[in-house]
Amino acid sequence: METMRMLRILGKRGRVTVPQEVRDEIGLERGDVVSFNLVDEDSVLVKREKLCDNCVTQTNQTDMMELLLQAMRFAHPGESAQDAFEFLTDLTPRQRFECIARIIADWAEKIHEK
Repeated sequence: METMRMLRILGKRGRVTVPQEVRDEIGLERGDVVSFNLVDEDSVLVKREKLCDNCVTQTNQTDMMELLLQAMRFAHPGESAQDAFEFLTDLTPRQRFECIARIIADWAEKIHEK
């Protein structure tokens, strides 16, 4: 792989955008987990992480959906939470995991914007 050097400015909240070329090269997508490892006093290695090989089990999917449902009921009481739960149960385990990960990413993004 050819060495890429791109400069970005650190924002007032300590944020920096990973350049699109870098995201494309390593397959980084919205909602992915990244790690930051200090290499030396002025260098950090940023890496896309895979938290587990086979973590999409029925048990943890149900747990995640229950937590999501509780959060939705708290945020927006009413039938929309039940509709969302039914929608999620109709998805494949992988689709469900990706959908919940994106919902969590959206939520985290909105919290940080405030």
